[in-house]
Order: sequence, then C-alpha cells, then structure tokens
Amino acid sequence: MKKTSNGLKVFLCIIAIIAGICLTDYLIAFRTGTENRYVGFDGDYGKSGIIDENGIFDDDPQTLSELKEIVRDCSKKLNMNILIFLPDSSRSGYSDDDVRDFTANKYNSVFGENTDGLLYYIDISGKSPACDDIAKSARTSLIFPDSTCQSMFSILDEYLPPSYGPVYPEHITNTVTNFCSLLESYYNSNDISGYYHDSTATPPVYVYDKGGKTYVTTSKPPVLKLIICVVAELIGALTALISYFVAKSRYKFKSKTSPSIYLSNENAKFIERSDTLMRTYVTKHRIQSSSSGGSRGGGGGHSHGGSISHSSHHR
Repeated sequence: MKKTSNGLKVFLCIIAIIAGICLTDYLIAFRTGTENRYVGFDGDYGKSGIIDENGIFDDDPQTLSELKEIVRDCSKKLNMNILIFLPDSSRSGYSDDDVRDFTANKYNSVFGENTDGLLYYIDISGKSPACDDIAKSARTSLIFPDSTCQSMFSILDEYLPPSYGPVYPEHITNTVTNFCSLLESYYNSNDISGYYHDSTATPPVYVYDKGGKTYVTTSKPPVLKLIICVVAELIGALTALISYFVAKSRYKFKSKTSPSIYLSNENAKFIERSDTLMRTYVTKHRIQSSSSGGSRGGGGGHSHGGSISHSSHHR
C-alpha cells in the first residue's frame, strides 16, 4: 500500500509540472515577439478609383470620372484603399489562380504591401466562366470575410452580364455604384474576430486583431497558440494518466524480495570469469552533400508579398 501511495505522488507531481508548463505557455501565447508588418491606411484616398483597361468608358469619360469620385468617396468614408479593375480580352486566358495572382500583385503595386484596402476585379475579359475576385489586404480581410464577399457577389450578379454576353457601360455603372454601397453597409471595424493566414505570401503571414490593434506577423496569433498548447498539455496529461493506471494494473507493489531465497549458497560456485568478444559490428551512414539541396513547394508559382486574402466568384 505504501508503494501505491508513492506512485500516486509521482503522478500528481507529473500533473503539477504539466499545469505549470501550460500556464507558462498561456502567458507566452499572448506576447507578440515578431515584427508587426502592418502599415494600415495612409489617408490618401486619391489613389483609389477605377482602371478601365477594357475601354468601356472610352466614349464617355465623364461617367468614368463620376464613378471614380464615388469610389474615392467610399474610400474616404471607410479609411481604406479601393481599386476597381476592368480587364480587357488579353486576360481572357487567365486561370482562376492567374486572376488571384494578378489582383494580389496589382494591389500591392498601387497601394503597397500590408495596407488596408481591396481590389475588385470585374471579369469582363471574355473568360468563360468569368472569375470575379476581391483581393483584400491586411485588416480588410478581417472586416470583409469570405462569407460577406460572397453575399455581395450574389447581389452584384443582378447588374453584371453573363460571361458570354456583351458588356455595356450601364452594367459597370450599376455594379460600381452598388458595390460601394454594399461596402459601406457591411463595414463594421468594431466587430472583428478570428484571423487570416496568407500561406502564399512571401514570407507567409498571419493577420489578426488583438486589443483593437491589427497585427501582420509571421508568428501565429495568440488564440491559435493557446489552442495548440492546451491540446498538447491535455494529450500529455492523458498520456501520464494512462501510463500510471497501466503500471498500477501490472504491478502490485509488494515488498522487495531477496533473490537469495531461490538459490542455495552450497550450489553456487564461481570457478572462472572471463570477457570474450563474440562479434564486431560496423555501421555505415551515407553523408548527404550540402550542395544537393531540397525542393520546396511553390504553390504553382503563384506568390506575392504583403498579406492578401481572396474571395472569388464565377458567373
């Protein structure tokens, strides 16, 4: 019985150590040790607007100018960059990945990496099915999650033509006007939760909000760190518990017994003692050359800087 008590003490000691480690991990999880790459919005809403690569408004520059003002006014209200891109037929051969790759790099080239804003790519290139895409940077990914963007796509489909149909200026006018209106109605910077992981960025980054402050870092967000450490500690505690009961079931923890009771002193005679080498083993390991290197996945070659999330839609 005394041995069983000692075993229980050992088990409780293990649990106490695990609890201490868990508490330490909990405190570390809420510290951000890596550089915060977040830039935000610089207040220059004049950079927002429309790029009409397709030439839809070549014959009506006044309407295009008015639409640009609508976009810039929305940018000023929401404190974020907004760019609407109208591609021409040269992009009709783009795959969906090509579209997302283009919108991410286009946004970064116009506004800079890790700034707040989005680029709305209205696919009027002739690609079928058309792939509309909203590329969101930094905090904008948290404000407009994919579910919100998909709701906006569903509404905007009412104003856009099918991918195989002709495109008229009024299609774009109605879409841009309603898009800005939807952004304003869905915008709520005070209701932000969760995080976003941009695995295609160079380097891969996490975007999250902590205490009203936005972070773009290569380190996992606190909530994810906490989940990982809690799960790890629970697994460790469960393993210790199972090991204890397995050991308890196999051993009865009786008092120590002397092996001399099984052997007579009269019959135990050691005549000669010697050490003899029976076998020799030689183990060989191949040493890899440092110049051979290793392959790294590149995600099909599609990558970008900054922190971009995408919401795409076919029509």
